[in-house]
Amino acid sequence: MKMNYRKVCIALLLMPLLGCTSIQEKAQKAAEEYNTRQQTYMETIADYNASAKELNAGIQELNDEINASQASINKDEDPFDPETLVTLKSVMTEAQQKLVAEAEVLPEYESVTVNESDSEESLKALIEKTKEDIKAMDAVTVPEPVEVIDYSDILASLKEAHQAYDDSILSLKQITAPSDEFVMDRLKRIENITAMGAVTEDNDPNGKLNKAGGYIGTIYFRDANIDQSEMYPPNGTVFEVGTDGGGSIEIYPNVEDAESRNAYLATFDGSIFDSGAHHVYGTIIIRISDSLTASKQNEMTEKVLNALIEIDR
Repeated sequence: MKMNYRKVCIALLLMPLLGCTSIQEKAQKAAEEYNTRQQTYMETIADYNASAKELNAGIQELNDEINASQASINKDEDPFDPETLVTLKSVMTEAQQKLVAEAEVLPEYESVTVNESDSEESLKALIEKTKEDIKAMDAVTVPEPVEVIDYSDILASLKEAHQAYDDSILSLKQITAPSDEFVMDRLKRIENITAMGAVTEDNDPNGKLNKAGGYIGTIYFRDANIDQSEMYPPNGTVFEVGTDGGGSIEIYPNVEDAESRNAYLATFDGSIFDSGAHHVYGTIIIRISDSLTASKQNEMTEKVLNALIEIDR
């Protein structure tokens, strides 16, 4: 029997094209089957996964703040108020006790598409992958949505305690060997301080500036609550009138020198040489005139201290 040579040739030429179309059709069918299953699966796990993700996000946020607080503590820096560290550690412990294990998030799948430009190799891979994913989805048991824990209150408390601790550290730094300029800038915030000046070697009434054991700076100031006309010498400068006219801030390079100076001042307390209130904070001594009553001295000390440790944001 004779064969039509032309028909045979055409058939041979068409065979690869027919084969490719067959693979693409199989891939298209596999994709449609997969997409139908994927849509149902994603709808089935939606509520559970949403609850699991919400719970985990809250756990992560609280954990991040616990770790950030611990990082601050690990720097081992002293706060002005030691109670801020005690409080922070207490709130951290409470936060850790409220944490629960993270919930498992069920695997999620994307829909697939078949393109005419896809190679035969990629189409075959898609067919195999959709089969495997359908099998995996069918094996999933979807639990009931998890209980989402509200960590907002403990998180807010922890952030507040952390901020207070960090601020207290910065406050202490601000009164540890501060510059004359910083001290005077802060004293300007106190309304009843009418004049001030930083000592130099030329006008230092005590002659202790920058000497061993002495201060590295002193600022004298006048208080509007004190009758300056009664001060000696009459019409004297803030340096000549000294602490009597309002008070002074003595700045030392370290705590030891400040405390040593404060102990010396204490030897005159209650005597005719009593120069008023004196308290060590950081490496400074806040001195307030004896011309004020005891309650006014305490009030002014607090005003000056608060101005110096206030955190500007």
